[in-house]
Amino acid sequence: MKIKCVLFDIDDTLYDTSLQMSEARLNAVKAMIEAGLPANIEMAYRVLEEIVKEYGRHYNQHFDRLLERLGLKWNPRVIAAGVTAYRETSSVYLKPYSDTVPTLLKLRESGRKLGVVSEGRAVKQWQKLIQLGIQHLFDRVLVSEEVKEDTVTPEMFRLVLKELGAFPEETVFVGNRLDTDILCANKTGVISIRMRKGEHRVEEPKSPEMAPKYEIGKISEIFGVLKKLEK
Repeated sequence: MKIKCVLFDIDDTLYDTSLQMSEARLNAVKAMIEAGLPANIEMAYRVLEEIVKEYGRHYNQHFDRLLERLGLKWNPRVIAAGVTAYRETSSVYLKPYSDTVPTLLKLRESGRKLGVVSEGRAVKQWQKLIQLGIQHLFDRVLVSEEVKEDTVTPEMFRLVLKELGAFPEETVFVGNRLDTDILCANKTGVISIRMRKGEHRVEEPKSPEMAPKYEIGKISEIFGVLKKLEK
């Protein structure tokens, strides 16, 4: 069986999002304290992490909620300091894994179609691909906001496959989350490959539908999977 199409998630799949976010939040808290936030670093960072978990990483008022949780009045200077530090640090850590670009180039050279199926806000996810320098390597990119969804859905897979002219059984998808990425790929018949990276790397499937067909520790290991599938 020839695998004609390879789809990817972005976060913690093409680059280390978890490291980027944790460093960006930590530096944001430090900058906010330097700007007058009356809190210690450990406590403020812990509260911020709780807020991110509650509201999601795509929410855009984490620092406003942080001041509220700490019982403080809204302070534009403190919030601006956090936003600035967050963006600067985030940009520094927005780098592809060392094997991401070589892997994508080799897959393209093999004649396979490449695509992205990702949750999040479309502009933000495209910014990541552009800053990573890999946006031109994909034949189709679909982000959940474009179909008015908060997260990945089976319908997104069906739409991308239709546009790329590929069948589920000749398509593989690489993602790191079991409850969204792998679950939706499995529901559409796409061959799921779990990337054990990021904050979800230690999680185990809670149901058979969340179980990946294959697992890899780094993106270049996909060639071993493809070799098995195409025997």
